[in-house]
Amino acid sequence: MQVRRKKRPQQTAQSILHQISEVVHNVGQSRFELYVAGDLVGVLGYSIDETNGEKVLTIMHTVLYDEFSGHGLATRLTRGALDYVVDQGAKVRPVCSYTKHYLTTHPGVAPIAA
Repeated sequence: MQVRRKKRPQQTAQSILHQISEVVHNVGQSRFELYVAGDLVGVLGYSIDETNGEKVLTIMHTVLYDEFSGHGLATRLTRGALDYVVDQGAKVRPVCSYTKHYLTTHPGVAPIAA
C-alpha cells in the first residue's frame, strides 16, 4: 500500500520575504527600519511632538530599495510604526503619501490619526 503525502503549497516570494523580515525601531535616528535577512532595505522617518497634551508622531517618508517594492514590505514597515503609535497611546500625522494611503485603506486604524 502506497501512502500519499499532501504536497505543501508553494510559498510565494512575498510570504518568504515577510518571514525573513523584521521591523526595528531606531530611536536615535527617529526612524523605523526594515531588515530582510539582516540587510537594511527600507526606512520610515518620523518626528515626535506634542499637540494639545497628546504625543503625535508625524510620519515624514517611507522608502524601500526598488528591488523590494511590490511585495507588501512597505505595508509591513508602516504597520510596525503604527503599532508603536498605538502602544504609546499616541496619534499619527501622516505627511508621507504612503502612510496617508494606508490609513485610508485601513479604516480600523484611522482613529489614531491626528
